[in-house]
Amino acid sequence: MKKETGIKIKYRNGNVPKNLAKTLKEADESDLHILVSIMMLADEDGEVSLQALSQAVGFSEADIRGSVKFWRGAGFIESAGASSKKAVKTASAEKDKGINDSAVKTAHRNGVVEISSDMKEYSSSELAGIMERRVVSAQFVDEAQRVLGKIFRTYDIGILVGMVDRLGFEEEAVLVILNYIVGKGKKTLRYAETVAIALYDEGITETAAVIERIDRMEKAGEVVSKIKIMFGIGERALTSTEKKMFTSWTEKLGFDADVIKMAYDITVDNTQKPLPRYTNGILERWYAEGLRTADDVRRFQDRQSESKSQAAKSYDADDFFEAALQRSYEDIK
Repeated sequence: MKKETGIKIKYRNGNVPKNLAKTLKEADESDLHILVSIMMLADEDGEVSLQALSQAVGFSEADIRGSVKFWRGAGFIESAGASSKKAVKTASAEKDKGINDSAVKTAHRNGVVEISSDMKEYSSSELAGIMERRVVSAQFVDEAQRVLGKIFRTYDIGILVGMVDRLGFEEEAVLVILNYIVGKGKKTLRYAETVAIALYDEGITETAAVIERIDRMEKAGEVVSKIKIMFGIGERALTSTEKKMFTSWTEKLGFDADVIKMAYDITVDNTQKPLPRYTNGILERWYAEGLRTADDVRRFQDRQSESKSQAAKSYDADDFFEAALQRSYEDIK
């Protein structure tokens, strides 16, 4: 187990924290799913790796980090090996004093934020200083509360401020993200932070770019809903493989529902089963052929049919001449 990416649960054998009731009210379905999974997968030391947890629950590590941060803040879990690292942190504190604090707080691209799931939280005094320096406006905080329909705690305000102060999003862009997650039925700032980090990793922080990307995400989401109906998946959650595959069809390859339906029909005609992997092969082949729309596919299929027809005619003609030559040979004999 990689301790640096692990989790350790603090309450076991029937023990629960005093704030259990309040915390459960604030947790969403994903949070509860992940907490139960941590409890089930934990080893004798109460530890489990993020990778093992991700494979077990079918969520990405980025999604899991949001819940891990929540449960850590609620006091349910801690980082694996945290107690053994305290001495190391203390010993290195003096050495790190010369490092600019902003370098520690700032996120970076290429996959994860600098301090990822263990993101340092703002203290009340730090938040007060940020507000005084007008890094974010009071109106921004008020509007964010209105969008999510809740009054923020200090912890929530820290997440909100971090998207502007650490990730560099414009206030309007953050509000666009909040409206997007509310539309998906999610109303937690931790989920908004996960979306913000994903956008940041793509280099998207300006409002116009955020609006454009989220618009594409929403359209892709609508197509994925149609794909689920198409393949008879219904309301169950997608597996990690299905999620990766469907996201590739809608975002990487950029196909709409009409094109995917055409590939689906071919799949069922050829296999008598709705097999996503078979459909994936068709779509990737079409993409490699430069096909992007349903009309492109129809023209491509017409060309294939014409080629097959010409090949069949040529074969028939060859058979005719072969037969004629054979008869001539027989006559000569």
